[in-house]
Amino acid sequence: MGIDGIGKPPAPGAIGGLGGATPVKTGETFEVTAPGSSEAASGSDALSRLRSGEISIDDYLEDRIEQAVGHLQLPAEQLQFVKDTLREQLASDPVLVELVRRTTA
Repeated sequence: MGIDGIGKPPAPGAIGGLGGATPVKTGETFEVTAPGSSEAASGSDALSRLRSGEISIDDYLEDRIEQAVGHLQLPAEQLQFVKDTLREQLASDPVLVELVRRTTA
């Protein structure tokens, strides 16, 4: 006794055995932020400023935190909680501490 569909070839015209499913074109294109984009450039800019001594590591991390939460639409109290949590993690998580050290070295 077999289980339905197991060991049987897919139905004619089926894609990957999905029973007649066909791709749908939406007209939208997939895009990836390029390394030279303004978002990537702002992170690189802050890192350059850190490496040149214009800003401190705390200023750099604060800038990165602001960029990380900038898109969030939360009440001020919740947004502050998220920022504080990020700061705490950057200071205490050994993996993040090492990542910051390597990035800013």
